[in-house]
Amino acid sequence: MNGKIIIFSIFSLIPLTARAAQVTLEAAVEKGLKADNILKEEAARVSGAKAGLSQARLARLGGFKLKGMYTDGTDPVYAFAAAMKQGTFSMASMAAINDPAPARNFTAGIEAGVPLFTGFAVTNAVKMGELGTEAAQSGYERARAGITFKITYQWLTVLLRRRLAELASDSVKAAETELKTARMLKDKGMVPGSDYYGAEAILSTLRGYSLSWDKALELEKEKLAITLGMDAASGVDAAGGLNEAVYAEKTRSELAAAPPGGRRDIKALEKMAAVSRISEAMQENSVLPVVEAFGSWETNSESLSNFRSSRLLGLRLTVPLGDPAYFAKRDAARAEASMASSRLDEARKQASIEVAEALNNYSAAKESLPVARETLEKARQSLELFRPLYRQGRQSVLEVLRAQASVLQAEAAYYETLYKLNLYHARTLLASETLDGAAIKEMSEKLVKTAN
Repeated sequence: MNGKIIIFSIFSLIPLTARAAQVTLEAAVEKGLKADNILKEEAARVSGAKAGLSQARLARLGGFKLKGMYTDGTDPVYAFAAAMKQGTFSMASMAAINDPAPARNFTAGIEAGVPLFTGFAVTNAVKMGELGTEAAQSGYERARAGITFKITYQWLTVLLRRRLAELASDSVKAAETELKTARMLKDKGMVPGSDYYGAEAILSTLRGYSLSWDKALELEKEKLAITLGMDAASGVDAAGGLNEAVYAEKTRSELAAAPPGGRRDIKALEKMAAVSRISEAMQENSVLPVVEAFGSWETNSESLSNFRSSRLLGLRLTVPLGDPAYFAKRDAARAEASMASSRLDEARKQASIEVAEALNNYSAAKESLPVARETLEKARQSLELFRPLYRQGRQSVLEVLRAQASVLQAEAAYYETLYKLNLYHARTLLASETLDGAAIKEMSEKLVKTAN
């Protein structure tokens, strides 16, 4: 019994953060993609487009239906026709033609029709279905890349917030140690009260940073859990740390040409523009004749026995004439095609802008990194020089804590630059349609190492 109590006590002392599930970037993306509802919606859109394509193709086979009907009436025309169909018509029927007895008729039959020429409507519908399926698939792939970036952003944000929270906590502990010594010296009259209380104000500021950054970390971890389809209180954490990851250099033109078929959203818009052009052609062809082969087989009987059958075969020609709205419909289809073309052109320009912005942001973060690193090194050197001078009584504790605060600010700026470096790298890959599984795996492997 005592052993169980000891074991329980040991586990109860383990920090909750130590038990939090940690996920690598690669695992987070895999899990997040499975849980994302937008991606599920896009997958359903692809399935719907494929079903629409099958429907368009099957329209070539025409229609086939069974029919059945029971009628009972005294209408002279009906009674005359029913007797003819049943094979019961006689001279007696002629005598009572103006005042027939009630006639019953059971009808069963089969009807079928096959389109021979539809003014290219079926052919164009199939083309539209194929283009729509390709557009939906491209939309799915683009959405997948976008969700991958969203997960990457959230995962990197957890890394940044965790590191900032750790730095703030370390700074508070170091400042508290210095203030503890300063308090004893103040009591002995060796440290001016103004310096001491000024130092305490800096410590309060550092504690404020620590509290704020702890709360920010807690929020970002909850957001990561929700993004991955997990309980917000699960305590999920990002495995790894921000470091100076080195990625292969790529020029703007190389990135723009990297995807074999161009950006997926552009390809989807190209397909939809083609759909609009086909829709325009279908409207122009709506005045063409429609030819259909049809046939029917029918049985009729006065009772549920002695059915008499008949058949009917033929060709049906339909020519739509005199549609007063034809030109308005044609102009509307042309306008829609023009709008689709303009959307495509604008999307191409926007894609070029996104690639340029992403490359510029990544370049800026990369060039800022040496400056942030040097600033941090100088701030740390300054703090290390202040401490012995303070202990020798040649510097104020106020200056030591100012140096401590400067180090925290420099550390925060350094890790924010690392964060931007990795985030803008992912953003560049997204803009150039190269944020795939291999790229995520590379980032995951580079960031799984603990930051220095």
